Amino acid sequence: MFKSKNLEPKSYLKVNYVSYIFIYLNYTSIFVFLNNYFPILFFDVLDINRFLLAFMQFLAYSVLLLRPAFAFITDKYKIKGYQRRYYIIFSGYIFVLFYILMGLSFSNIFLFGVFLFLIFLSSTMLDVSTKSLIIDISETKEERKYAFFFIAFGQAIGNSIPLFLFVVLINDIHSINSWYALFISSFIFLIPLLSILPFISEKRQIESLFIESSEIFDFSNPNNLANYPNFKKILALVCIFVFFAFSDVIFAFPFFPFLLTKFGPIKFNLFNFILTFYFLINILSSAIGTFIIKRTSPKKIILILIPIIGSIYILYTIVDFPIFIILYFMGCSLATITNLNISVYVMKFKKANKSIYFHLIASFKNLSIFIFLPLGTLLSNIINTEFIIIIGAIILNLSIIPLTLIKL
Repeated sequence: MFKSKNLEPKSYLKVNYVSYIFIYLNYTSIFVFLNNYFPILFFDVLDINRFLLAFMQFLAYSVLLLRPAFAFITDKYKIKGYQRRYYIIFSGYIFVLFYILMGLSFSNIFLFGVFLFLIFLSSTMLDVSTKSLIIDISETKEERKYAFFFIAFGQAIGNSIPLFLFVVLINDIHSINSWYALFISSFIFLIPLLSILPFISEKRQIESLFIESSEIFDFSNPNNLANYPNFKKILALVCIFVFFAFSDVIFAFPFFPFLLTKFGPIKFNLFNFILTFYFLINILSSAIGTFIIKRTSPKKIILILIPIIGSIYILYTIVDFPIFIILYFMGCSLATITNLNISVYVMKFKKANKSIYFHLIASFKNLSIFIFLPLGTLLSNIINTEFIIIIGAIILNLSIIPLTLIKL
């Protein structure tokens, strides 16, 4: 592998790793609130019409489809000489502002919808810019692997924060004041993000990096085009795989209300209490996933784990509470490992110093969320959640078909 003579000491990456933790801690927390606890608030407390909720989700999640456009903007236009840095800083601060406003306005569904839309707008730019930065400054597979480990670390903590706050602050789910206390308390975790963003580093000049060709499919290289003459077909198959691999969000919104109804308030609160410790297993799962990548290819791991996860989802609908807890932890752990490997696999697709191919593929994840999440909300008004879970599991298992057709 060739390296730039001006390569900066690796110590500066430590600041970025800390930044990734706090970016994705808060990024993940807001989606846990949206997918786990807002459904309970809207379904069981405020009794919001589910068709209205689905329409609101449809509008908000449509922003995710702008991901390739955001990638194009950050690829093409620098700010003060930096390709990504200021996009991360500005979108991070805007994200924090609308996060706070949304948390204070949830009782007004229309204001909530507006701020939710703006949160998705800023958080999508934040996610695109951060992952583009990782692509730019990661010289090897090892560096990308560590970057995604710290992202997964932040996501693990971000998954646990709403669970902990819910257990501590929500004694009566019908108390609006308790819900305000829940969301306001989450604002404290925004402080480290606000503090670390100005120090995020983009010191290496992108043009000075020489990436090992065996690790990146560089489609701008004529030799690589000769080696991969069917790269458009490969790209299409990867996009189809990613679209269906995240179709399990179809049961994300009605899932926690389903658990509350199925097991009752006492067991549901116990479930949330147990989940506060899940971040330890999630972090361990991320470490295991990172270790496994060294031993085998991400594609093999994905092909093995997705059918197992789909089977676990189906079992959710029929097992008793103790078995459900075990299966839920197992399913989430395997999903963490799978998502890490999907991220590493997809990040192989790059064109020179541009991230547009990666974000084009990633946009199919967002397209999946855009379609399946509101669809699940609508279906929950028509059919039992058990059937929605089974539908999600079947579609997830079918997602590996296009991946098996890729000979890379």
